[in-house]
Amino acid sequence: MRKLMMAAVAVAGLGLTVGCQDRNKEIQNQREDVAEVQREAAEKTAQADREALDTRQEAQKEVVEERRELAEVQADKADAEHKAMGDDEATGGSGMAANVQKEEVKGTIQSASASSVTLRVPDKNNQMMRFQANPRTQVMKDDKPVALTDLKPGDEVRASYDMDQNGKMVLRSIELKKESAQHPGQQKK
Repeated sequence: MRKLMMAAVAVAGLGLTVGCQDRNKEIQNQREDVAEVQREAAEKTAQADREALDTRQEAQKEVVEERRELAEVQADKADAEHKAMGDDEATGGSGMAANVQKEEVKGTIQSASASSVTLRVPDKNNQMMRFQANPRTQVMKDDKPVALTDLKPGDEVRASYDMDQNGKMVLRSIELKKESAQHPGQQKK
């Protein structure tokens, strides 16, 4: 009987071992399946991220191109308006620039550089006005063209300007008066 019990225990132990091995294989297969699904999901996510990045970069390129084209159109329009304003002044008001608003002020130079001018304007309670200059800005001194940097603090000037789309005052032209605080010995013509 003892032998019989030992045999039964041995058979039961063998059954448990085989069952555990089968269960271990099943668990291992499930782990491999999960790992495969995770790899596939990671690959799909990476592919979706690449596609989204490509789409975003393409959209950014389109936006940059549209902005460049808009800037070109605005520059062309500004050139046309500038030329039309010149034609308007030359034709005594019959040019097509009647809808472009041109502002003009008289003041005293506080500072002048190649890219900007600051004036003190007595008609506006001595307000300081800062103008942006560009290559088309005309600067006249004694009826001769000069550079903005030739203007000195204290010079009395008449400036005409336009407002750009950002609200900045863009200097169109500036003319030094014949007699100024900086050059009191000059006489008016």
